[in-house]
Amino acid sequence: MPASEGDGMSAYRALFILLQISLLGVMALPSLPAAAVPWWLDNLLGLQLQWGLLALFSIVAAACFLPRLALALAPLYALLLAINFGPFYAPATASGGQVNGLTIAQLNLRYDNPHAGEIFSGLLQADYDLLVIQEVSDRQVDALQILRSRYPYAIGAMSPDSHSIGHVLLSKWPLHNRRIHNLGYADGRVIEAEVTPGDSHLPVRVIALHPAAPRNRELWQLRNATFAFIARQVAGSERPRQVVVGDLNATPWSAAFRRLLQDSRLQDSSEGQGYLPTWSLFDDVPLLRFLASASIDHCLVGPGLRVGEKQSRIVPGSDHRLILTRFELE
Repeated sequence: MPASEGDGMSAYRALFILLQISLLGVMALPSLPAAAVPWWLDNLLGLQLQWGLLALFSIVAAACFLPRLALALAPLYALLLAINFGPFYAPATASGGQVNGLTIAQLNLRYDNPHAGEIFSGLLQADYDLLVIQEVSDRQVDALQILRSRYPYAIGAMSPDSHSIGHVLLSKWPLHNRRIHNLGYADGRVIEAEVTPGDSHLPVRVIALHPAAPRNRELWQLRNATFAFIARQVAGSERPRQVVVGDLNATPWSAAFRRLLQDSRLQDSSEGQGYLPTWSLFDDVPLLRFLASASIDHCLVGPGLRVGEKQSRIVPGSDHRLILTRFELE
């Protein structure tokens, strides 16, 4: 082999090894104790689905050209994938046979969704207890009225213009202790209400939010500040059953999301239910929808609530899935 060709192969080998070191680092960081990281790195850590797929591709590539390296990498990547995705597939707690239940459907509608009327008609036919609908524009507010026949109780934070956040909580059951917290910035309106489903006599405090998308350092800090506020609200409450729901613009591997769970002592309802990508850049091509997806719509639960099941479905005109979470009240 000519020297120049051998040097070229060595350079490719060195570049490939450097890529694997970086990939191992970005896959390992979420399993470490939550620490301060730059906003851009926190966002990169949230792409564990993509990093996992890249790791699998790396193993295949290494097996063809660097089999010894493939043998060394395979158990490391397998361990990191198990750590990062294992909680979603851990056996769920068996149902206690409770008859009292609560069903929450959540959807980021997407501003100016041309299918809003069709979507609301579909929600009207369903039998949920609560609806949390986000990114509702001024022009879609009137269409929401179709839902009031089945969900007559509502509280919302609507914006004065269609390009700012608008979200609403609708309920089949009366809402008590209703409140909208205004944290002082565009995405800082948090809905709070208490609902007692059916004849259960077991009230549930529901907090709905849609914090800023962390597209830059300032928005990332605002989102994290919103999480800190929520954690204080939940941890400082004596209510036995609490739910935090919404498009949180954070994946399960974000350090801020993990701090929210830790400080509030809430549980991610997706644990034991399988990994669920809830948002994607693409709508039409299933493979692209999966490859460019992330899990950013969440329903977090406290003691006294047992997760029964989670379902999702694609919604026309929205880049988010409709997420359905069923609980048993204890």
